[in-house]
Amino acid sequence: MIAFEQHIDQYVIAHIIASIIFIVLSLLYFKFYVKLVQKDEQLVVRGLTEETIQNGPKIAWLPLLTKSSEVRKVLSLSQMEYCVVKNILSGEKRVEVGPKMVFLQPYDVVKTDDSTGSKKRNALSLKANEYVRFVDNSTGKVRVEYGEQGCVVPGPDEVFLDGVSGKRKAMDLQVFEYVKVQDKRTGKVRTERGEKLVFLGPFEEYLGSKQTAVEVDEETSVLVRNKRTGQQHLVTEKMLFIPTNDEEVMEVRQLTKLADYEACIVRGKTKTTIQFTAQLKK
Repeated sequence: MIAFEQHIDQYVIAHIIASIIFIVLSLLYFKFYVKLVQKDEQLVVRGLTEETIQNGPKIAWLPLLTKSSEVRKVLSLSQMEYCVVKNILSGEKRVEVGPKMVFLQPYDVVKTDDSTGSKKRNALSLKANEYVRFVDNSTGKVRVEYGEQGCVVPGPDEVFLDGVSGKRKAMDLQVFEYVKVQDKRTGKVRTERGEKLVFLGPFEEYLGSKQTAVEVDEETSVLVRNKRTGQQHLVTEKMLFIPTNDEEVMEVRQLTKLADYEACIVRGKTKTTIQFTAQLKK
């Protein structure tokens, strides 16, 4: 009888020890292999051969054979924010534009901005007289976005063509002003005259600053040269003169008035001379 009771006591003790071990192992398993993932989190599991990601909200059970795991916060983008994501296996990049929560895929990383050191980047907002030009480093293509619009972002391989800020203002021309614009890809020149806003195209640049038109009247004329033919001509017709695409203003000439006792001699391009004298009124 005593032996039987001792046997029962040993059985109870063994059962209690086994239960304690089971509970401890269960707690350790739940601590290390069960993850509570919130709706703004991701569980990254790095297994023996591959990486997997589980999006919240969920209760995730980890496999026994894993290198490491972590629960990370999802990047949240507001209305005027974006980020650049790169897959380190394929090398492909993509742009994620807010407002949204960015759930990364396996082997994705968010690139930091070199100028700010932040993963979030600010999008551009263009006014009606603003524009921005992007150049794609992978293809060389140039893209132009004109105002008025908000949340303008570059592509994954695009950078600003015009400086750090990127935005440029259109040239504002009054009715008596003009500017020449050249397409650097084709070499063609066009003349833009006011009143208007002048926006540059993908490969265009201004040829100097804006100029003022010449008012031709009874006492003012303009000597103009055609750069395509090299010919010169004098404009004397009354107008607000603006040169065409191939023309340039050589000289603005004022009328020379002679007194009754004055005279002048003019030599032409053929080296012939003509003498002018004032006409005496009777």
